[in-house]
Amino acid sequence: MKRKILVPVVALLLFFIYKFAAGNVFYAHILVMAAINTVLISGISLVARTGRLSFGHAAFAAISAYVCAILTTTYGVSWTLAAIAGISAAAIVAYLLGSVIVKCRGVYFVLVTFAFAEFIRLALLEFPSVTGGASGLSGIAPLSIGVFTLEGVNQWLIFSVLFCGVLTFLINRFFKTASGKEYLSVNDNPDLAESTGINVASVQLASFVAGGAITGFGGILMSTYIEFISPESFNIHLSITLVTMLVIGGVNSSWGPLVGAIFLTPLPEILRGAQEYQHLSYGIVLVVILMMRPKGLVSVFSSLSSAPFVFNKKEKKNA
Repeated sequence: MKRKILVPVVALLLFFIYKFAAGNVFYAHILVMAAINTVLISGISLVARTGRLSFGHAAFAAISAYVCAILTTTYGVSWTLAAIAGISAAAIVAYLLGSVIVKCRGVYFVLVTFAFAEFIRLALLEFPSVTGGASGLSGIAPLSIGVFTLEGVNQWLIFSVLFCGVLTFLINRFFKTASGKEYLSVNDNPDLAESTGINVASVQLASFVAGGAITGFGGILMSTYIEFISPESFNIHLSITLVTMLVIGGVNSSWGPLVGAIFLTPLPEILRGAQEYQHLSYGIVLVVILMMRPKGLVSVFSSLSSAPFVFNKKEKKNA
């Protein structure tokens, strides 16, 4: 029954989102950025679901974005081929880095990924003839697949919302498969998972590579939408923001990236009226949420599903 009503409910929700934002460029822009942030966070979420927290995925977004932007603007490569090259570059770098650091535990893994992100940012500054240095790259070619080209914020709104919705659905389905359950078992108890024959290092490496590729594509979307990138577009602030969104949304939920991005992307704009107290207000809101919902905002829906006015099938049978 739930599956039968899921499609029309989602279609109706998307319709209302479009009608709400299509007439206002600012609202449409916020929703597009929330959708792109969801893609960026989803890559980090895959790694987190295997018990690791990465503060370096901004590096993979930067690698993909720069490869795609350089190929399209400098060499005239089609956007589709450039995007594939960018994603492949991020995945290859993620594999090389992951193969070295996969055995790092706890804070050491976090520190290495953080250092790697800063290394990539500084490297982009050192080669201005290729990357544009601190000035960055502008005039990036629009998203174009065959004869289809995205033009204007409303078209971006439809594409980005649909894409992040499909991505979230696919990730949710993945964690219900046998391979996805291996990810979760590694997160719950890596020693027990190892004793049952699961290669923990291989699972964590696979999640790191897949996460790097997904975040890389998010970086491509961001650079293509904004039509400008610079090394500062992928600084440590972006890494912290993405991890914060994941934690606020819910680390152990496939819907966490979506919920976190929807809530936190517009929050700075909502608090902009506070002027000099904006950052203080932002911090207070985050602390309050984490205190009230330590498992993330996704736990709100779990609470609603177990409320007294919601009856499950077993209770109906006993009635």
